[in-house]
Amino acid sequence: MHIHSWDAGDLKFEPAYNVKAQRLPRFDSADEPYEGGAWVIVPPHTTMSEHVNPDGESELFYVISGSGEIEVAGERERVKFGDTIFIPPHEKHLLVNDADEPFVFLSLWWGGKP
Repeated sequence: MHIHSWDAGDLKFEPAYNVKAQRLPRFDSADEPYEGGAWVIVPPHTTMSEHVNPDGESELFYVISGSGEIEVAGERERVKFGDTIFIPPHEKHLLVNDADEPFVFLSLWWGGKP
């Protein structure tokens, strides 16, 4: 059994994205379906920096709590708890937390260069 636990004190500021995150560990001997992942918190009234995923990776955001606006390839939509957002390879994206509470999501990414 593999268990990874963390708390708010383990979150690290990632200046490239203007968010706090706790990267998911790689488990030895686990057949993992993803390339990488992170728990991410966008503080209240903060915008995650617009960016394109490196090497053509695809990405999924699973919204855990909060609400805000996601913009992918110039299209903007309101998102909230329970939403899943797919970000295709090579598409610019950002997230705006316009609320008074933190916006928390799980990010998983895969693909890109072999």
